[in-house]
Amino acid sequence: MTGIMDSLIKQIKKWQPYFDAFAANRFVSAMRNGLIAPMYVLLFSSIFMVITYVPNIWGFYWSESIEGVLLRPYDLTMGIYGLIVATTVSKALSDILNQEQPIGKKISGTATMVSAISIYLILMGDPVDGGISASYLGASGMIVGILLGLLIPQIFKFFIDRNITITLPKEVPPNLAESFASVIAYGAAITIFWIFDIIFKNLSGGINVAESLMGILNPIFNAAESYFGMSLIYGATAFFQFLGMNGPDIVFPAVKPAMFQNLAENQELYRQGLHPFHAMTNSSYDMVVAFGGTGATLMVTLMFAFLSKSKANKAIGRAAIVPVMFNVNEPITFGAPLILSPIFLIPFFIAPIANTILIRFFITTLGMNGFIMEVPWTTPGFIGAILGTNFDPLSFLLVPLIAIVDGVIYYPFFKVYDQQVLADEEQEELSENDNEEVEVEIAMDGPAFSTTVSREELENVNDQRTTMDKEEINVLVLCAGGGTSGMLANTLNNNSDDLKDEYGVSFTARGGHYGQHGDLIEEADVVILAPQVSSHLENMKKEAKNYGAVVIATEGAEYIGYTRDSKSAAELILKALY
Repeated sequence: MTGIMDSLIKQIKKWQPYFDAFAANRFVSAMRNGLIAPMYVLLFSSIFMVITYVPNIWGFYWSESIEGVLLRPYDLTMGIYGLIVATTVSKALSDILNQEQPIGKKISGTATMVSAISIYLILMGDPVDGGISASYLGASGMIVGILLGLLIPQIFKFFIDRNITITLPKEVPPNLAESFASVIAYGAAITIFWIFDIIFKNLSGGINVAESLMGILNPIFNAAESYFGMSLIYGATAFFQFLGMNGPDIVFPAVKPAMFQNLAENQELYRQGLHPFHAMTNSSYDMVVAFGGTGATLMVTLMFAFLSKSKANKAIGRAAIVPVMFNVNEPITFGAPLILSPIFLIPFFIAPIANTILIRFFITTLGMNGFIMEVPWTTPGFIGAILGTNFDPLSFLLVPLIAIVDGVIYYPFFKVYDQQVLADEEQEELSENDNEEVEVEIAMDGPAFSTTVSREELENVNDQRTTMDKEEINVLVLCAGGGTSGMLANTLNNNSDDLKDEYGVSFTARGGHYGQHGDLIEEADVVILAPQVSSHLENMKKEAKNYGAVVIATEGAEYIGYTRDSKSAAELILKALY
């Protein structure tokens, strides 16, 4: 059985370059980055849902006038979310296109954002008495907002590449000259979509493009939210993650708009006193389907920590338990590893599907509230599932049931793996190689990772201590969610004094979320990519080149090792720089 799984994994791994190319595609990257950027809007608007409706649990209801006041911030944040996404996607694609634009022909991110606002309002702001309709300014118009964000920077690029701009004398201040340089592209974009809107509404009987598009896509979204559809989507996410890729990066660009629209519809249904029946939302995935991170790894981490007979497994589990509790599961997926381990393929794939079936059953059959709040993804699942459903009584039953089901699924595979590792430990003989290699031991609560660095490499690094032209190295670590990147950054920062004594240089590190790093990269000397975002290496190199930064891509256990040992991380950085 293991041999068959090994062959299957090996065969599928041959396709990885194609999956990586898709995840790194400029349009997919812009859509993902643009959707991530305004996540704080979802989180902030949800606060007002909590303030307004949590008291209902205890029989207290705000008056209609007070409720209107409390929900006004929600209506003017989540209520214009489609407009916001149009601007953030447009800015994200402008930044990506600028990586290859020559100096003097950069696309103004500000100009494309302003264009997105203007054009979105032309297309979506249907006139009503005394103003414009807000019906499609929110999540219901988000797909159109995404499309605009992907098209507008291309229009600007077309005009800029062909020097179809207004050029002012050199004496004119640069900020004023840049504004005039965007006039023709802005005017062309407005004109193109204005004419399109006139033609489309005449052909569709006055229906705007968002309403028509949703009429086409709603059947697809409904199919995606079926038992089979959700299982396929979330199963594929776990499967790609198991192969060492970033599963959400590959699968979610196609379904994120539906997730956010479902959240908005759930919120509106709840406001009207109706059942919020949508099961497929962003937070329902984070809090329930991916209970403890992609692959639903919380329970297996607890098994590693408290049920392992193997010392190594126990150490890995105890080192990983806190991060996994907050849905940062790389310490267990790469540390054990679960990733690409044939033994764990089945539970890693099946547990999220089981969780999917459970949450959909609870919502559609038992009548539990769907998620009406966007919960920060680092919230422990056993808290987030209850909070996101506004403390629905059934959520208190769902959480322990998810834990039990995931535990039952993972346990037999964990036992087999633990027995194998224990047998290897009993037969292993400690040996040292003092001839060509020096062992670098990386541990946290016990031996969790080890690698080898040649003695010559270490000596070369040490030789550079007297020739370095920098007293401080700024390091930017990027991962898929900002979790493990923070761990590695903290490791370097917390041991900065020791590293300076050892290498004669200070390390200042920051962790971040790939796609939200635009303001962080300017001061970086080195950018470290976590395994989940290593598919973006080439794009990152192009971007880093503009700032003279070096980019390092890491692999699974190697990366987890660096989060635990500052010296090995410092040597990696120094080798890349010198």
